[in-house]
Amino acid sequence: MTANGERFWSGNKRCPHALEFDANNPTHLDFIVAASNLLAHMYFIDQSSDRLNIKHEVSKIQVPKFEPKTGVTIYESDEQLKAAMEQKQNENSANNTDENVRINEILERLPNYDQVRNIQIRAHEFEKDDDKNFHIDYIAATANLRAENYEIQPADRSKIKRIAGNIIPAIATTTAMVTGFVCLEVYKFIQGHKKVESFKNAFINLALPFFAFSEPVPPSQHKV
Repeated sequence: MTANGERFWSGNKRCPHALEFDANNPTHLDFIVAASNLLAHMYFIDQSSDRLNIKHEVSKIQVPKFEPKTGVTIYESDEQLKAAMEQKQNENSANNTDENVRINEILERLPNYDQVRNIQIRAHEFEKDDDKNFHIDYIAATANLRAENYEIQPADRSKIKRIAGNIIPAIATTTAMVTGFVCLEVYKFIQGHKKVESFKNAFINLALPFFAFSEPVPPSQHKV
């Protein structure tokens, strides 16, 4: 219930529910078959389409039952979320949180180079018209599991294949470029750059095409 006494999950908000894995459910097994074969291709492992064998093996795995975290605050509006974030930022400032300590903690979680140097992986080249590469199978299974989460109408494979085909041009162009620009800025942050001049804002329009870069405006600072 919200502070106004209304149900939070009502109107346009659909209440999601956790899925209980069932190897006898075709959609659940579709996801396991497709996901495992995609990973197998990446790591140069022989792929398998033997659904009965995969079903037999995955049935042996005991996944811990999902338990929601306690003490989690569900914000009723964007305003509440913004206010909570601002409060947290103020608390961090008051506690003199050291960003370098946080960065080092992230770096320490990364595996040692010697542990991963001999691992060979390869990328997938997405192809929606190859029914043997498990690409559309994975997308269809994932989309329909998500639909099951929210109790909305699932879609058939052909419809999902058509939608995925329309999305790919956007992913391969603007989305890929924006992701690259963001990663470049993250590298600078991890490397410890402090000067605002080291960072860049990017303005792009592939239709023209137009590319422009500028120095970001320094963040406002408040002494607490």
